[in-house]
Amino acid sequence: MECTLYLTDSCNMLCNYCYEGKNKEKSFMSKEILGYAIDYMIKNNPTDDRIDLLFLGGEPLLNKKIMYEAIRVINNKYNEYKHLFSYQITTNGILIDERVISFFKENNFDVSISIDGNIETHNKNRKSVSGKDMYNRIIKNMNWMLEAGLDLTARMTVTLNNVSHLYENVKYFYNMGIRHVNIGLDELARWSEKEIKIFDEQLTMLENLYLNYVTNDPTKILNIFDYKLASIVFKKTQRYCSAGTREHYVVNSKGEIYPCGYVSNLKEWRLGDVKSGLDSELFFHKVKENIKKESSCSGCEISPSCCGAKCGFLNYRLTGYLNVNSSVTCELQRTIFIHLLHVAEVLYKRNNIRIVSMLEAAKTNGLDLTDAIIKIINMR
Repeated sequence: MECTLYLTDSCNMLCNYCYEGKNKEKSFMSKEILGYAIDYMIKNNPTDDRIDLLFLGGEPLLNKKIMYEAIRVINNKYNEYKHLFSYQITTNGILIDERVISFFKENNFDVSISIDGNIETHNKNRKSVSGKDMYNRIIKNMNWMLEAGLDLTARMTVTLNNVSHLYENVKYFYNMGIRHVNIGLDELARWSEKEIKIFDEQLTMLENLYLNYVTNDPTKILNIFDYKLASIVFKKTQRYCSAGTREHYVVNSKGEIYPCGYVSNLKEWRLGDVKSGLDSELFFHKVKENIKKESSCSGCEISPSCCGAKCGFLNYRLTGYLNVNSSVTCELQRTIFIHLLHVAEVLYKRNNIRIVSMLEAAKTNGLDLTDAIIKIINMR
């Protein structure tokens, strides 16, 4: 089960590309709503599955006390289930303090910091509500967490005005001591051929960085390649994620249930609340209203690796349909796919563990290989 708790809708940053919009509500999750939310998680967890609990906002650390309370409730009231939980948080890093760091370490949090790169890149789009430049504080806090032994992820957003600095910023984070770098694309922006060409050029440089630096260290991750590599190896049927089911849902700060963060607080996608539960019939009714008879990804060779074939609610935000992606998504994902193929080819030629382990798993478990990887194997 994947559950996201929005501890607050409020934020101390005003990011130009925020998909939640700039006019955020000043709503904070209460202890009462938190209690109902955790009760709902436990009671609706299918067959004692693992529970991946993600804390988000706004800025979740504006409501630290509820984050602390969540773990206290799980450890005490639901002690017999606490082994099922894993914790993640995405924060802008401004409100980190000694207690937060100790709390993250004690509870094995996966911590992602929303930061776009060096100071020039970061300050293009990420500004504090107060107008004060917070970058040096964020970097200081990140270094503090690294010194404390936390394994951070730098979560970058690449958009029109910073795409030309993508390579240098990924390199910047690795040089800083960050081992996991996640690149997110601002797909809600109006990408032109010019920016997509720049993105393509940056990916060429990132290929070299990945192949000659990242893959030499098994602890390093670059999501744009590592998290998509399996789609080049394992043959799978195109499927959208499980958003809107008991296995994947979002609870906002008021306790309302939504299928996905892309549509949280959009009343047309409110599926219930943590007191009354999720209305599955309403969800499937809403899905039927917002799909076309045939997916725009049907028959597409890159669909197994493309977010347009997996993330229905991103599609909804862009096209109004769950199964129709935008031309921007298509072009960006095709650009990534070309580089991903080349990465897979080089890794195979080098007998690198990142792809060899997948091929061994496929053989051991009798899994079908994609035409793409079969072609790469036959080229050897």
